[in-house]
Amino acid sequence: MTAPHRLACDTIVFASTQRTGSTALATTLSASKVTRQSYEWFGQGHFDKKIRHFLPEFHDLPATAEELKRYVRAIRDFDAGSGLPVSLMLHNYQFDLLRELGVTRLEELFGDCLYVYNHRGDIYYQAVSLHIAIQTQQWVSSQECIAEPSYDFESIDRLVNWISQDCESWLAYFRQNGIVPFHAAYERFAQDPRAATQLLLDWLGMPGQAIETTSLQRQASGLNTDFYHRYLAECGTRRASRDP
Repeated sequence: MTAPHRLACDTIVFASTQRTGSTALATTLSASKVTRQSYEWFGQGHFDKKIRHFLPEFHDLPATAEELKRYVRAIRDFDAGSGLPVSLMLHNYQFDLLRELGVTRLEELFGDCLYVYNHRGDIYYQAVSLHIAIQTQQWVSSQECIAEPSYDFESIDRLVNWISQDCESWLAYFRQNGIVPFHAAYERFAQDPRAATQLLLDWLGMPGQAIETTSLQRQASGLNTDFYHRYLAECGTRRASRDP
């Protein structure tokens, strides 16, 4: 029997902005035994119960450089016996925590890294999705919806600008550090998760790896489409009113 292929890296970083399918893709790679279990280890504002379970000595995110070293050491030790790379889902705003503690490159903490850049072709639809998720607190399909979302142009417009800035920050990070990431387009994964995952496995040099698909479901609905078209129409109306 041929031994399973192991990646020659310490960490796979899913560099993303919110609502780009990074959770589904990272979970698929974890289920397929390509990486360890994947978490937003630096998820500000919601220090996950799962993280507290796996790393019981920590009750909140690190606030000092020394705490950060201990926290990262615990992350890298978690499930180290599997021999698989650490899986790090990281939004750019979460990277800000690390920057505030003096980190300029993730390799300083996580060793040799390969980067998967999760993005969407339509940031307006992405902003609508994020606007709805913030209101419902339903970040993945398995979570319960706690409130009915309502349309708000200003909120969606702020999110469009925020997403655009976060995308540019990731791209600047890649340019400044000579990093060539794998570009994982949300639309491709939403259309055919297995084929999109296979493209990533090919890039990782694991074309024969068996794929275990995730149980997470796409959350977009008719409401997303309605908010999206309302937002675009209102953008056009506001632009027209400003033109002489």
